[in-house]
Amino acid sequence: MYSAKVISLQLKEVERKNSPCFSTGPVGEDLYHWEAIITGPKGSPYENGVFKLDIHFPLDYPFAPPRVMFKTKVYHPHVNTYGNIFLKMIYVEDRAAFETTALAWTVEHARGA
Repeated sequence: MYSAKVISLQLKEVERKNSPCFSTGPVGEDLYHWEAIITGPKGSPYENGVFKLDIHFPLDYPFAPPRVMFKTKVYHPHVNTYGNIFLKMIYVEDRAAFETTALAWTVEHARGA
């Protein structure tokens, strides 16, 4: 299956790079179900946060995108309350209020995860 070959190649690339900012890989032996852990970037309201994500690759990957969902609760304009990511443009009018809320959610939900 073409998708399995592409996913396997991408897994090798992720393992080769070994990033300090994130880790990801299959859940057990299921090549189509991955989990990821990302750390919040320095200087952002997410700094020192550890966020878990769930990734499901469709059988027709890479022609269809993976479904990525935050398992750690996060306050972000592109993540809904269920952890689903969407790319609809949202303009934050009160940046300071956004950052205050994002930091509070990071402290409450993403530290010590």
